[in-house]
Amino acid sequence: MRKLRIAMIGLRGIPATYGGVERHVEELATRLVKKGHDVTVFCRSHYTPKMKEYKGVNIIRLPTIVQKHLEMIVHALFAVIYILFRQYDIVHVQSVDPALLTPLLKIRHKVVVTSHGQGYRRVDKWGMFAKAISKLAEKIFIKYSDAAISVSKTLKDFYMGKYGREVVYIPNGISIKECENADFLKKFGLEKNGYILYVGRLIPTKGSGLLIEAYKKLKTDLKLVIVGGSSHTDGYELELRKNADGKIIFLGYQYGEALNQLYANCKLFVFPSQIEGLPIVLLEALSFGVPVIFSDIPEDMEIAGGIATPFKNGDINDLYRKINEFLHDPNNGERLAKEAKEYVAKNYNWDMVVKQTEAVYNSINRRKT
Repeated sequence: MRKLRIAMIGLRGIPATYGGVERHVEELATRLVKKGHDVTVFCRSHYTPKMKEYKGVNIIRLPTIVQKHLEMIVHALFAVIYILFRQYDIVHVQSVDPALLTPLLKIRHKVVVTSHGQGYRRVDKWGMFAKAISKLAEKIFIKYSDAAISVSKTLKDFYMGKYGREVVYIPNGISIKECENADFLKKFGLEKNGYILYVGRLIPTKGSGLLIEAYKKLKTDLKLVIVGGSSHTDGYELELRKNADGKIIFLGYQYGEALNQLYANCKLFVFPSQIEGLPIVLLEALSFGVPVIFSDIPEDMEIAGGIATPFKNGDINDLYRKINEFLHDPNNGERLAKEAKEYVAKNYNWDMVVKQTEAVYNSINRRKT
């Protein structure tokens, strides 16, 4: 297999601090480098610290306008202009919305686009005009990409049903980590099995507000730990903090060993998100073998159906009931957690993701332009 020059755009950057797309690209890009490919990731200068290389991946930092409607597309445009004057075998656009610029990339390059979800479904982010642009980007992604990938079977089926476009299903992966230490818990004022955990951005569609309201109905000594922060949603985060009581702890974004310890030592992980592609956070929680309660949206059921406990999406009372039932009788949740760890290790493997992605690259690279 010959060495490929690959450019990746459409993300905030790497190394990943927050964001599922960013984690996906970090895992994929670093592994592609280990397999001998030359990979360049285009990063937003306010997200990625000054560096030219990360674990063998070339880093190109470009500026953008830090505003929720302009940040992505401005950065993507700068990246496309840069790429048009260089030679790459593959340009991999990591999200549908920046694929709006695919026709420009196609002037000189072959383009792969991965759908990590449908941005226009985010009611917390999109006005009518922005939703229209997002839907246009989806049509361009379907029509002009040389190869299309989706991270979930739900998305794959949607694109086939609506557009008749064959999309390759390649899920997110997970790295199984064994975490025996708990020194960060003391720093956070926590104890093993002494808290319920939420991890995610603090935006309405991630469901943190729903979880807080359900938690406040419980009679429990367990704390609720909220890991994550604003994503152009400072007002929403402030409202969450105002509604919280003394047992609800906001830790902001956490990474690496601190986050691993928070996963590994929680009594229960709750994932109340209302809109997803294929959530890495849910995979991570399952990989630590802890009990999980999750919203029953199709993308979550695809991962966790049968190996964790679903609740009715958006229903505070059902979420309260499911948590309360677990706290009174945790045996079934703990049994499922053991099965879940084995299941995700087998079915969501990063090495498999890399192999399948390479196959997509090679299939279009063999085609004549």
